[in-house]
Amino acid sequence: MKNILYLIIGATLLSFASCKKIDNWDAPASRLHGNVIDSYTGKNLVMDQNDWQIRIIDRTWEKMKGTVATYQNLAVQRDGVYNNDKLFSGTYDMIPYDGPFWPVDTIKGVVLGSETQQDFTVTPYLQVLDFAATVNGTALTLTCRIKAPVIAGLPNLYEIKPFLSLTTFCGNGNYINIGEYNNLRKSINKSWASYVTDGTDTTPVVTIGPLPVKSGYTYYVRIGANVNALSRRYNYSPIVKVVVP
Repeated sequence: MKNILYLIIGATLLSFASCKKIDNWDAPASRLHGNVIDSYTGKNLVMDQNDWQIRIIDRTWEKMKGTVATYQNLAVQRDGVYNNDKLFSGTYDMIPYDGPFWPVDTIKGVVLGSETQQDFTVTPYLQVLDFAATVNGTALTLTCRIKAPVIAGLPNLYEIKPFLSLTTFCGNGNYINIGEYNNLRKSINKSWASYVTDGTDTTPVVTIGPLPVKSGYTYYVRIGANVNALSRRYNYSPIVKVVVP
């Protein structure tokens, strides 16, 4: 009986071993990184954390029979930098995707080795200029001007919105989402010519507020403006720290 039992156990182990496949692929270890640069300022584009992506399309195996090119999205940080060090080496097409800027051409045939830097320059739909935050007691007023450097073909100006946060992360993905703030945004959805009737590329001063704030609190605030395109991502002012006495 013992011999029969041993034979059964041995046969079972062999069957498991025969089914096991050896993965001979190296783990993804290539690094792809870079900057998304604002064509107007020459500096990295101001944005919110992980607001939109760099789309990369793997072309390495596309010509093999039965394969289809696949893509993945790389998150862009709020300082306009992206970085991923867990990619497979190969050949990729790349494009900044679904951001608040005029469409850009795909960069084709980027060869990814152990480390590759690929920067992009984009042209934002809008600029938020002269941003200021003024506290009067427990009331906060925000002002700015909105500029559309390229008016021809610009989608409708959709809205101008205040963003307040209790952390340094401030934007559409990180803000105090209450009616007292949301209801004071400027809902527009008009062509630039209908909103800015004097034919210039910059609005008069836009005032939002007063917004109620609490004594003893520290806020991080900014204004975002967007156009009616794709996911209506915002072009932002810088973030300003506001301490309420």
